[in-house]
Amino acid sequence: MSAKRSFKFNHFFILMMLVLIVFSTIPVSAEANSIQSYIVQGSDLATVVELVEAHGGQISMELEVINSVAADLDPQMVKALFAEKTITSIFPNENIEASSFTSENDIIDTGYPEATGANYVTDQGITGQGVTVAILDSGLANYNSLENTTDKQNRILAWIDFVEGKNNLTDPNGHGTHITGIIANSETGSDGSYNGVAPDANLVIVRILDKDGYGTYSNAIQGIEWVIEHKEEYNIKLINLSLTAEANSPYWADPLNQAVMKAWAAGITVITCTGNTGPDPLTITVPGNNPYVITVGAFTDAYTPLDMEDDYLASFSSSGPTLDAFAKPDLIAPGAHMVSPMSNGNQISKDQDATRVPGTHYYEMAGTSQAAATVTGIAALMYQQNPDLTPDEVKHRLMMTSTSMPFIEGHDVSVQEGQELYSVFQQGAGRVNALDAVFAEGINGQANQDMDIWADINGDSHYQGYAVYDVKQDIYTIQDVRESNNSYASENDNPDIQSGGLGLWSGGLGLWSGGLGLWSGGLGLWSGGLGLWSGGLGLWSGGLGLWSGSVSNWVEE
Repeated sequence: MSAKRSFKFNHFFILMMLVLIVFSTIPVSAEANSIQSYIVQGSDLATVVELVEAHGGQISMELEVINSVAADLDPQMVKALFAEKTITSIFPNENIEASSFTSENDIIDTGYPEATGANYVTDQGITGQGVTVAILDSGLANYNSLENTTDKQNRILAWIDFVEGKNNLTDPNGHGTHITGIIANSETGSDGSYNGVAPDANLVIVRILDKDGYGTYSNAIQGIEWVIEHKEEYNIKLINLSLTAEANSPYWADPLNQAVMKAWAAGITVITCTGNTGPDPLTITVPGNNPYVITVGAFTDAYTPLDMEDDYLASFSSSGPTLDAFAKPDLIAPGAHMVSPMSNGNQISKDQDATRVPGTHYYEMAGTSQAAATVTGIAALMYQQNPDLTPDEVKHRLMMTSTSMPFIEGHDVSVQEGQELYSVFQQGAGRVNALDAVFAEGINGQANQDMDIWADINGDSHYQGYAVYDVKQDIYTIQDVRESNNSYASENDNPDIQSGGLGLWSGGLGLWSGGLGLWSGGLGLWSGGLGLWSGGLGLWSGGLGLWSGSVSNWVEE
């Protein structure tokens, strides 16, 4: 089953929907001359620059990767730019943040390489050597085990700071250092295993978050653009985006998602997190709601990394489906009580010093950020073993080799009565299996089948998933197109593969219970069959204005 219900959208639809998004963010009481930061997108960058300047906007950044600029505009400038035919969208320059928090458990090494089987991979000499990972985060502190490989060779190929423009490594927050340690720490523990998943991976460090762990869309997009431009120079295979933002639009209309899609289309595997707002459904954040990329949720090994039987889903791990009806996450990885290096003087260590492992420079944190970092490290191992993998093939192998996780009662997470496994909307294809992801034979194929990413990027077609809400049973489920005459499904649908979803799912259709039928929250009410674009192009509602039926029928709420 592939998430390929495709629709064509014209300029008017995209622009009008974004009009409602933008103006829903401007308070009624806002003064006429109030200034806000926006991302203005158009047919080409030069035209956007010319028009924004002509209407008095102050450009702070050019974002060529999505034909956009970040600019400070007042409401009159926004309205004037919307009237320009060559302006395709004006989107608030949203805030992004690191997706981690302090673990309140006793300080103990989790052994995440052991919990995923990555230690068995590195024991066979596959350590990520020659593979470059770009980490877009809060920076990196100076630690030998992070700057150097296992044979003491410097592996920081590039450093760029889009926050303060500093020339030397720095991480005033700490999150980026913690994430980097999970991916590539070359230090060995008392058991003789490496403390990082891919200890010989090369690193490109792109700072986009400030000392408090926050950033903006424009900084993140600028960072992604830089990575794409330097992909060949540094052999960048992977981007780790352990950060989140609230989903305020369909995935394809979101500027950060557009940049992420450009990276994926350029041949860079992007790995991100679900967010830490679980366990309720419909809590997947940006860019984890992007159907193309690899979105990772979190489980805990219950402090027994070599015993899988007591592992359970972390209650903070955000759950799908997405607002575009895609099954997410794609898989899950260790994300609780994660121990990794972090300097004592940064903001996190100042605020959360209790998480420090006494007498060391290691700190314990939890979050889907850490789970995403674990999978990023495993993907680096995969690339050393098979350098010719495409992003869609990496995603396919990771999901096809994952193991479904049985449900364990309690821990603030529920499943449909009678179900023995966590839902596909909670665990995706299951827990990551590093050994099989790297070495298993016969795992051929690719994810995102029948989805045309360039058509999506260019605005010719967009997609939605197969998640549906069953009103009678009060559950979310995956529509089985094998038993349906649904006109959205194409003749080439592969029923075993859900793009942006589940790979091979052996647990039925992945039922979800415990949630409301119609979701209400930050966006208000999302209806029309869980965002299924029914009635032509469908129904989007909830604080952004109401649109239904066709592109010409708009009603303001």
